[in-house]
Amino acid sequence: MVLPKDLRPFLPSLDETVISQIKPTTDRYLHAEMFLGTAHLTDGVVRYQFQTWGGTRSAESRITEGFRPLRDRAKEGDIIVFQRRADALDRFRLILVRQGTPEFAEVERWAGGRRWGALFSAEPPMTQDQLTQARSEIGELANRPFSLLKAEVSRVESRQTRIARAAAFREAVRSQYGWRCAVSGIEVATPSSLFEVESAHVVPLSEGGTDDIRNGIALSHTVHWAFDRGLFGILPNRTIYIPRLVKQMTQNAFLKQFEKKPIAEAKAPGFRIHPDALQWHFEHKVRQWD
Repeated sequence: MVLPKDLRPFLPSLDETVISQIKPTTDRYLHAEMFLGTAHLTDGVVRYQFQTWGGTRSAESRITEGFRPLRDRAKEGDIIVFQRRADALDRFRLILVRQGTPEFAEVERWAGGRRWGALFSAEPPMTQDQLTQARSEIGELANRPFSLLKAEVSRVESRQTRIARAAAFREAVRSQYGWRCAVSGIEVATPSSLFEVESAHVVPLSEGGTDDIRNGIALSHTVHWAFDRGLFGILPNRTIYIPRLVKQMTQNAFLKQFEKKPIAEAKAPGFRIHPDALQWHFEHKVRQWD
């Protein structure tokens, strides 16, 4: 499948500068869930490439290899919709929408006569450039003095910018903790390398927290839920504290096993949770249950 250049910003970046007569293509593999309408066909891997025919022509964007389950079912005039996961940026859902179906009429209405592009043009998806910028900003933030709360300055930012920054924060925190829970040590993943662990904000964004890596910790889903509700805290010596009322409940046996145990730390010392963030969480979330 040939992709118009207009769609490249929404796909992972490829380095066009490495293409030559000796190496006529540059590529990477993407995980793809393939659907025919609402019916799931298969999960697989497709090749996203720039093809230059021996370096003699400008690069053409293509999806090849592994694409046959959709290609063999497609007819002229059908529509293919790409959806990208927010938590795994090399993973897509490819949906073949056939003419004559209610879904086709709906997608055609959204497209508004355009042959390709963002389906909702008023709210386009995050681009690769926006993600790269967000990664850079989060890296720079960690090199500055730690700020517990956002500055009281109104900022107008796009939906795409917020999504990019959230994706960059999630990626950075989980990577720093080796894709496992810092409290339980649990590491659960699918064979296709989707990880269960989540990136938690110590001071929640909803209460003024920031996307500074030092305000983040990797936690499994259940532990994340408990942390957000103050069912446990982290003491200055970096060990787990379970408040009195929580310990008295038989339902919390899972949490009680971690009491007084040290948390796992981020790989880079400069990215470890800042003590001010831990203190805020303890005072505002954990104290209520003592």
